[in-house]
Amino acid sequence: MPTASFRSPRAARLGGAGRAALTVAATVVCAAGVARAQSAPAGPASTGASVAAAVAEVVVRDSSGRAVAGAQVTLAPVRAEPGLVIARSGVTDDDGRVRLPGLPAGRATLGVRRIGFRAQTREVTLAAATGATLAPIAVVLGAVPQQLASVVVRATRRGPYTGHLADFNRRRDLGFGGHFYGAADIDRRNLLRTSDLLRMTPGAQVRSNGLSSTIRMRNSSCDPYVWIDGAPANAGYLDIDMFAPNTLAGVEVYTGPATVPVELRGPRGLGACGVIALWTRMPDPAPRRGKRTPVTAEMLARLVESATVYTAEQVDEPARLDTAETLTPRYPDDLRRTRTAGDALVEFVVDTTGAVERETIGLVAATHPEFGRAAREAAAEAKFLPARREGRTVRQLTQLPLRWEGK
Repeated sequence: MPTASFRSPRAARLGGAGRAALTVAATVVCAAGVARAQSAPAGPASTGASVAAAVAEVVVRDSSGRAVAGAQVTLAPVRAEPGLVIARSGVTDDDGRVRLPGLPAGRATLGVRRIGFRAQTREVTLAAATGATLAPIAVVLGAVPQQLASVVVRATRRGPYTGHLADFNRRRDLGFGGHFYGAADIDRRNLLRTSDLLRMTPGAQVRSNGLSSTIRMRNSSCDPYVWIDGAPANAGYLDIDMFAPNTLAGVEVYTGPATVPVELRGPRGLGACGVIALWTRMPDPAPRRGKRTPVTAEMLARLVESATVYTAEQVDEPARLDTAETLTPRYPDDLRRTRTAGDALVEFVVDTTGAVERETIGLVAATHPEFGRAAREAAAEAKFLPARREGRTVRQLTQLPLRWEGK
């Protein structure tokens, strides 16, 4: 049977000389012999050829063991039968995983690339899919040295309290006499209703008629006073089960009037029957200038290839944090309380004015999802001095490392 060896048309165009502008960070050009080929329909050729099918799962991590999101993965058979699949490609998710079905079993060339890391190419053997669970193909990418120093956040310092949960964190840190539940506490309990959290709170009683729940504190006969994101809920009794548990970032419960902070007591002694303060989870920062479509890691790579956006190695003066502006990333409250340390790496485009293009903010790696979320929020508020190339300001793809120290 005749065979056809795989060769990238793009690699052929690059030739032996290559294109220096695309080799920046050793990540934006796929290694020779690995193509970003369009996937042909999977399955045997019309001649009736029968080839065992394989399903490949690739897991990409960095040298520290963190999952790498947004890595572009390509698998291509070393020798492809005419009419069969030429290549499969995909992008890793937040867990650093991508699944590539529809490949023929046998030897294949694996290419993995991501801006900020050294590209990797190697040959692997794909086993035929038999229904048994196959071990994923593990890839470890080495990072290109960062231009920016890590922003360090320490858990031992109290305040300044900023952001959406500032009052929640301040009252909990200062030891107010309430019961505090952060997002991790809520998620860990896997609650069906928010009132179930009150059932676990000493001094609180929950009664349900199947349609709504009634809460009483320490045998009181009146409703507790409810706050939502720092504002009083004044429209009569509020059934807290209107809020799904996974929409809450924090809950404060004060079961007696002596424990209620002054700022939560409300007018005319409304807090005498206890207080519940609910804090909702805020969405990711909205893009500026009306742009709503997120820019993926693959799209960023294409911008770099087209010289629409530059990397730090391609400019004369890389973008750098504006020291006149203070960047204060938040320490996720539950991780701060347990003194959990960790780090995260986010990437984004800094425009010609030094502003972060919010629609380009993406997570590269994080040791904990909450650190990743805090890193995204910090990037949205960061201020930079723009990059310069040949005497003019230009857009630059920037990667910002952050580290949280629990000690």
